[in-house]
Amino acid sequence: MMRDKISRLMLLLGVAAVGYVWYFEPTYAQEELTQRLCESLVYRLFGSVVFLSLCLYFHYRLLHLPPKSAWSVWLPCIAVVVNNLPILALANGTAWVERWDLFPLFVADALLIGVFEELAFRGTLFLAILEKRRDSKKKIFWTTVVSSALFGLLHLTNLLDGAGVGATLMQVGYSFLIGGMCSIVLLKTGNLLICILLHAVFDFGGMLIPTLGAGKIWNVPTIVITAVLGVAVAAWEIYVLLHVTPEETEKFYPTAPVEQRDVEGERRQ
Repeated sequence: MMRDKISRLMLLLGVAAVGYVWYFEPTYAQEELTQRLCESLVYRLFGSVVFLSLCLYFHYRLLHLPPKSAWSVWLPCIAVVVNNLPILALANGTAWVERWDLFPLFVADALLIGVFEELAFRGTLFLAILEKRRDSKKKIFWTTVVSSALFGLLHLTNLLDGAGVGATLMQVGYSFLIGGMCSIVLLKTGNLLICILLHAVFDFGGMLIPTLGAGKIWNVPTIVITAVLGVAVAAWEIYVLLHVTPEETEKFYPTAPVEQRDVEGERRQ
């Protein structure tokens, strides 16, 4: 099929591009922070091409119109990701942005992090595991937990880049939670774009001050709001996940194997 040929070509070009920037390490700017943001952006751009091609090749359906009933699932998640913005710290003046000149580049990088990681982990890995383990609510639940745990544990690689143990373990925990949240949103909405938006806003809020600013983010009101909101939304999302049915997962997959659809297409011609 033409779609499969296009996806293979995209995969080849994406892998080649990732290999090129990894091996040759191009210089985009002399200033360290600008160079780091550009490297991140380029890697995730080409990585997104790789995983988008895999989604196309496996014929995963990721752009459904969310049902009205799904509003109760993804709206609370918006509250969680918006709360990750350092709103109180910025308002109180305990934290501030210093590098406004890099703000557009930072926004683009945060968005591409969402695109890349959601295509890789929700759009590809999660659905690949789920495809063979979705004949019961229990299997759907544990598939979601395991794939989210893998997403979290992958962030242990930050230790290789010199990140502190405490900060890395905290990121592993956050990544597990955001991965689980996005997996549940995908299951109920069928739309990966919502997951990408949630992920991008969450990362934008969490990285804004550490990357472009300075100051103290955490204060007592922020900690209390984050804890209460996090526990409440987590409890609700777990309840939702426990009630996801095998029938709800059918929307992600072709109704027939690729080979069978190829034969049927040839017959129609």
